[in-house]
Amino acid sequence: MALLRAFEDREYWPEYGTFLLREADPWGPARVRVDELLREYAVKTQPCGSIARAGDGWIDGRASDHYHEVRLESHDAPAPEDDGWADVVETPFATGGTVGLAMVTGGSPRDSFRLGEPGLYRLRFCRRPADEGDSYLLRFWPVSASPEPPRWIARSSPLLSEDDLAQPALRTRGGGPSAHFRYATSDLLSLLLWAREGSATVTIDWLADRLLTTPDAVRAILRHAVGDGLLAPFDSTDGPLTLVVQPTPRAPRQPPPQPVSRPTGLGRLRGTVATAASDAGPGPHAGPCGTVRPPGVSGPTMAWVTTRSRLSSTQETRPPAALPSGPPPRAGFVGSGGELVVWRDDTPVVLARWPGVQVTQAMQSRHGTVLLGSTQTALVRPDGEFALLGTSMGWRAVLDAAGERLAVVEFHVGRRSRNRLHLVDLADGSRQSMPWDGADNLSAVGIHDGAVYASVDGGAASVRWAPGEKPEPLPHALRQVDPYSGVALARDRSHPALLVRPDGGVVPLPVDPAAALVPGGRQLYSWVYAPPSLRLYDPAQPDRPRVLPLPGGSATSPVPGGPVWESPEHVLVPADHGRNEFGLPLVRLHLRSGLVEGVALPPEAGYRPVLVQPLHRPTGHG
Repeated sequence: MALLRAFEDREYWPEYGTFLLREADPWGPARVRVDELLREYAVKTQPCGSIARAGDGWIDGRASDHYHEVRLESHDAPAPEDDGWADVVETPFATGGTVGLAMVTGGSPRDSFRLGEPGLYRLRFCRRPADEGDSYLLRFWPVSASPEPPRWIARSSPLLSEDDLAQPALRTRGGGPSAHFRYATSDLLSLLLWAREGSATVTIDWLADRLLTTPDAVRAILRHAVGDGLLAPFDSTDGPLTLVVQPTPRAPRQPPPQPVSRPTGLGRLRGTVATAASDAGPGPHAGPCGTVRPPGVSGPTMAWVTTRSRLSSTQETRPPAALPSGPPPRAGFVGSGGELVVWRDDTPVVLARWPGVQVTQAMQSRHGTVLLGSTQTALVRPDGEFALLGTSMGWRAVLDAAGERLAVVEFHVGRRSRNRLHLVDLADGSRQSMPWDGADNLSAVGIHDGAVYASVDGGAASVRWAPGEKPEPLPHALRQVDPYSGVALARDRSHPALLVRPDGGVVPLPVDPAAALVPGGRQLYSWVYAPPSLRLYDPAQPDRPRVLPLPGGSATSPVPGGPVWESPEHVLVPADHGRNEFGLPLVRLHLRSGLVEGVALPPEAGYRPVLVQPLHRPTGHG
């Protein structure tokens, strides 16, 4: 027996009293197949159990709101036992081979720890009090036979006390069973689900031995589990038991809102909204042709139809007219299930999947699509290869104009939180790091002409960093740097918006403080919530903005799943609740004409997809 590798985190602060370890590589090799009810949240039980539980790609355990010391160990055989722990449980664990500490609301793990090959492992989960918080030791080793069911080896307190058994109907403030019974029921169901993977004969005495409790306690737990609908009713507790675990009921899926009625004669074309003839000239769509038609469909040129901005109280409310249909998003999207969908030969194709990760930003590069989650950054290459660029880094990042390099911040939260700005070469994943005090709060705001621009100390200052040189402070607090033109947007105490030109000239702008640069730096824009619209500012006449209306129900909030600039002349705007007033999930707004076209999406888009920001090269700022 040998210790293969170990990982330590002495500043792990879990959320909601839940120690959590999750799969760090869900896109990797397939794990061994286990019961569907062993996936996370498949059964509606109390998280964590009395000490800890494990399933298909996840481990949770009880914790307190303190910094904790955590050590993970990978062994090639059963690890030696250590008597110095207050709480110990052993359990099977199915994994793709790479895990990491995680947060309940934080998505993917911050740091990856390699256990070994995909498959089944045995976990010995140990906990004891420390000077601050608790100390945890998780030892893993591979198993090849049918998994042995969990066994609780040591408890710092009984699973159920005499008071619990004397008052089995004790209710909590929320109306459910007592807290001790909830945790005990969670232990019981974890044991039963793993027992189904083998050939164990389940009896009252067997359950009591495994749970490290008494037969009377097991009978009381079984009654509560049946009463709460977690176990199917059974006849007797004498002899071998046949216990059926009930999955969490799933709410029936509601069909998506149907498009509103359309004028007679306008049919449906391949799931898109139909088009109509027009005497108008070709629209200004940035494509190879001046005329836009649905892929693979012949017919008349589309008519550019504007949407209503609002109705007066005296106007009759009528169904809105159909929008003309346009081509799919140029760079694709990430669906609600983590699917990266792109179009190949006018057909949507799932290029890769990143399940279990909430993608917050997606960008097209020269080497594939960059995906950012809350704690990880990855690259999907054009052939579908998935490359993890880093952990403990994500949320927001910027690309250079060529789509070759990515600036992103690595962050660590603890007693001494630290941040580090990296410039990643997307061709090979190599990185350079900006020399800077890690205690400062950093964020990348742009890359231009080989230099990275970063906001420091929450936006109070900014620096310019050319790799190989020391960062230099800048006279303005930059918010955004356009990678194509070098035009920057800044602010100071007197002016919420300053336009900083590449030659150093500074122009105060009386615009919305939330305004941002349109790609290319020639205009600024801000979103209006009600009625939904886009406000465009010309720096030469900033006090006379142009307002472009959008369909009702458009999502104008610049958050994950919000609008994305497809080019300097076009912006894609999703629907706020899956469908806008035209029954469409997405529209394309043409800036020059102010006209709107509908964009249909395949089912993988889900409720609110994250659109991929295309790579484009606008003309430079004049």
